[in-house]
Amino acid sequence: MSRAAYDRIIVVGLGGIGSHLVEPLARYVVAAWPETTLKLVDGDAYSLSNLSRQRAAESQIGGNKAEVQAELLRRAFPRLKAAAVAQFVSPRNVRDIVTEGSCVLACVDNYATRKILSDAVARHKNALLISGGNEYRDGNVQVYLREGGKNRTSPLGKFHPEIANPEDDNPADLSCEELETLPSGEQIIFTNLMAAALMLNAFYAVAGSGYVRYEEAYFDILDNKVNPVSR
Repeated sequence: MSRAAYDRIIVVGLGGIGSHLVEPLARYVVAAWPETTLKLVDGDAYSLSNLSRQRAAESQIGGNKAEVQAELLRRAFPRLKAAAVAQFVSPRNVRDIVTEGSCVLACVDNYATRKILSDAVARHKNALLISGGNEYRDGNVQVYLREGGKNRTSPLGKFHPEIANPEDDNPADLSCEELETLPSGEQIIFTNLMAAALMLNAFYAVAGSGYVRYEEAYFDILDNKVNPVSR
């Protein structure tokens, strides 16, 4: 699929990975594809504990993550078409968020949302999903590409049963009190940045150049190693 087919780029999750991914993404989009809309999606708000590894200031604590990042991007790039959706992705709203011809970058920390997004992309003839996640020192990036109604690469759950049959909760189904008590794995900004960089590499390779040679990449920051996987 040509890059012109992606008339909307959607970033889901504006936390440790997404908050660092959006600025270079926006810089590229506004220069290369000025008519493309960049949509930011997240139902969460910034907290004090986020500041050690997420792109936000103390003055933005309590602000919705999608709205904060959209405003930062509009200030930095006045010509950018940026929109915020202050919601978690759910089966109820995903059809409105992920539409035909969408390019989705999923920076979420739960399997349930990844499955919702993968299933949404599977319903379209042409769409791209790039999903990234990490633990403390390592992580992975997956590329799910649909072209002409066919899978060019695998859906996220094909080789990952934890995504195909998620046992965790979708944040959209939790109360504010439950969201505040969710366990969060220990992470550092350097691993978040690595995941963001590899997602941007995949975005440029597929959406910018039509280059599809792998569908997953594993990385480890201590070994400074990236292992692309073709299936």
